[in-house]
Amino acid sequence: MVCISINSCNKQQSNEPQQNDEEAIAAVENVIQNLFDEVWAGYDENAITKYQTDDFLLLEHGEVWNNDTIANWCKEAQTRNSEYERINNFKRIDARGNGDKLWLAYHNYGTFKKDTIMFERAWLESVVAVKEDSIWKLELMHSTRQPVE
Repeated sequence: MVCISINSCNKQQSNEPQQNDEEAIAAVENVIQNLFDEVWAGYDENAITKYQTDDFLLLEHGEVWNNDTIANWCKEAQTRNSEYERINNFKRIDARGNGDKLWLAYHNYGTFKKDTIMFERAWLESVVAVKEDSIWKLELMHSTRQPVE
């Protein structure tokens, strides 16, 4: 009869990010804010590659978008001449980093203003970010519209 005993040394792993993870998370949150300010609110298709990898995918409420789709959306949005100002605010749900890869889940709250008219929209979103040449870029985003209370 052979008896095998396996002793497990389980380290207690915390769900709280380490300090260097927190810095990476803050950097990715900054990428998200800048992306929304420049691309989704500013319609600047030239800013896409500053914040997204070349093979970026957006899963947008049942549709698959890539950088070309987003660039075309920006060009169309420029022709609509919308005078609405778009302000995005984000509330982190959770984030996890692992070296040069990080995922982040958050609520995105958009406020749209024009003169005295104002309305809000909300999305539940997540991103996967990768570090390319010491720069964080988004590789994947998933976005689902949510009802506004």
